Amino acid sequence: PTERGNAYGFLTTEPNAIVAPIHPKAMPVILHDDDYDRWLSASWEELGALVAPYPSQLMTVSRD
Repeated sequence: PTERGNAYGFLTTEPNAIVAPIHPKAMPVILHDDDYDRWLSASWEELGALVAPYPSQLMTVSRD
């Protein structure tokens, strides 16, 4: 919470091949389902490997 209301942030990484044509600078870090608990409990040093582009073959992008 802030004096102007709730504030949120998100972590970005390099874009993968499917996102880069739309947004060449960055994309949000997207976690695999199996990494959720680790993300919430591990140290930052242990989480470095999770801060990576999500595999493009596992996602689609809608341009609507």
